[in-house]
Amino acid sequence: MALFIVTSSAGMQRIYGAEGYQLILAKSRELTSSIPGAQFNVLDDVLSMGQHSAAKENTPSSLNAALSQLTDMPPAANNTQPSILILGDHRIFPYFQVPNPVQNPIDPDSNVLTDNPYGSGDSQNPNDWLQPELVVGRIAAGVSDSAQDFCKLLDVQISLRKARPIRAGYVEFTSRQWQNTSAFVMSALASPNRVFVSPDDRIAAPNASNLDCKFLYCNLHGFQNQPAWQGFDPGTGSYVPALTPDAFSAQYLQGSIVFSEACYGLQTQGRNTSSSCALSLLAAGAAVVGSTGLAFGSSTPQPQTLIDADALARGFFDRALQPNATLGSCLQAARLSLQQSAPTLDVYLQKTLLEFQLLGDPSYAI
Repeated sequence: MALFIVTSSAGMQRIYGAEGYQLILAKSRELTSSIPGAQFNVLDDVLSMGQHSAAKENTPSSLNAALSQLTDMPPAANNTQPSILILGDHRIFPYFQVPNPVQNPIDPDSNVLTDNPYGSGDSQNPNDWLQPELVVGRIAAGVSDSAQDFCKLLDVQISLRKARPIRAGYVEFTSRQWQNTSAFVMSALASPNRVFVSPDDRIAAPNASNLDCKFLYCNLHGFQNQPAWQGFDPGTGSYVPALTPDAFSAQYLQGSIVFSEACYGLQTQGRNTSSSCALSLLAAGAAVVGSTGLAFGSSTPQPQTLIDADALARGFFDRALQPNATLGSCLQAARLSLQQSAPTLDVYLQKTLLEFQLLGDPSYAI
């Protein structure tokens, strides 16, 4: 599989300085050499872009115009789809901000942060962004992390290629009111090693070994700028922490695949690694699929009628069981299955397809 690894010189230097950028540049090239079929380009650097036009501004449209020149290529000889890995968070390589199709007071998001248009070439058709031809992943650091910290993230990705950890089984962590739905989402897999239900259960650093698994599925609540993924306690009518960022240890999760349905589960902008479940998981060596905004799921009285985020999660894990699955192919298959199974392309489905993104390398083989 061809993998396009890309970043922005202007964004990197603004955040990490010229010296820090050079450290990250060297480590990015080391990462590229560890992945067969990968190529590395700095999209706003004339020398790096070679015969292609470099981006003139650090904006989504300008970066995408440069990127689409690279990805506009015939399919690989083995018919595998290329994928894209962005190095840097929203400050360095900005998300597209697509107007939220859900115009409802229950949803406070004015825009949906998404990388999907980067996988859609130069298409300006919003429908193409729902099913991008190429899957996009990111490696992102926290806002207080240094260039050396970013290099450590890349070292983790390099080590995953050189000495793949052996992981087995799966863990399910759900809020009690969604327990039946969660069980149906994961019914394609064998019986889980462990099922945790909030508010009864909580995992943090002292009992982090409970998360030792290959697949971690989280059907929990999430809130803007709050560190924990949470469950709901009907007895007190309040939300309680279920998973906190200190729960994620490389000893138990390096090489694991995580799917989180938490609202804002993949919110990374403005967040420190220590205050973000998603960033802490990435730092531990896991890959994370999650939502950048408010997410929608199935109706509790009908747990087997999966829609939106629940259906997307089911499609992801279904594909993960197939031969030659990669993170990118699983997310791509999940999006396609969700859209094909829905009777109409309603606004909630549209938002779901746009907002669920990948922190990790889409070419990584499951």
